[in-house]
Amino acid sequence: MTIETQHQNLAAIDRAVSWIFRHWLLPLNALVGMYACLPWVSPLLKASGHPLLGEIIFRIYTPLCHQRPERSFFVCGHQVAFCHRCTAFYGGIFLAGLGFSALRHRLRPASLRLGGLLLLPMLLDGGSHIINDALNLGWRGGGDDIGSLNFWLRMITGVLAALAVLLVVYPRLDHELPLQVVGRP
Repeated sequence: MTIETQHQNLAAIDRAVSWIFRHWLLPLNALVGMYACLPWVSPLLKASGHPLLGEIIFRIYTPLCHQRPERSFFVCGHQVAFCHRCTAFYGGIFLAGLGFSALRHRLRPASLRLGGLLLLPMLLDGGSHIINDALNLGWRGGGDDIGSLNFWLRMITGVLAALAVLLVVYPRLDHELPLQVVGRP
C-alpha cells in the first residue's frame, strides 16, 4: 500500500467519522430500531416456515434478556425474543428517538437527578422480581398475563427508563458530538 493510498484511506475514514458525528441520530435510531424490532421477526420467521432463522435470532437475544415465557409476548404462537420490560425499554428508546429528531432543538438535557428518578421505578420493580424469583417469596401476586398489574408495571417502568436515557443522554450527544468534528467550532 502506497503512502498516497494510506492518506486516501485515512481521509475517507475521517469523512465517515465526521458524517456520523454530525448526523449521529440517524444511524443511532436505525440501530436501535433494528435492535428493538428484530425480536419480533423471530416468531414471524418461525411461523412462516423458517424455524432455524427464527431460532437464531431468538438465541442472539438470549444473553440480553431473561426471555421468560410468562413475561413475554407471543406472535403466531411463538415467543418474541424480548420480555415485556425489554420490549417497552428498547421500543421506547426507538420511538422517543424518532420524536427527539423533531424536537431536538427545543430539548435541553435533563439533570442526572431526574434521570435517576425515572430509573428508580424499574430498579425497584425489577429488583423485587429478582428477589422474589430467587427466594420464591410470593410477593408478586396477580400473575404475569397481559393486562395484569405486573405486566403494566413492567411496561411502564421500561418506558420510564427509556425516557431517562433519552432525556439525559440524547441532548448531551446532540450538543457534544458535532463539536468533535475537525474544523468545526
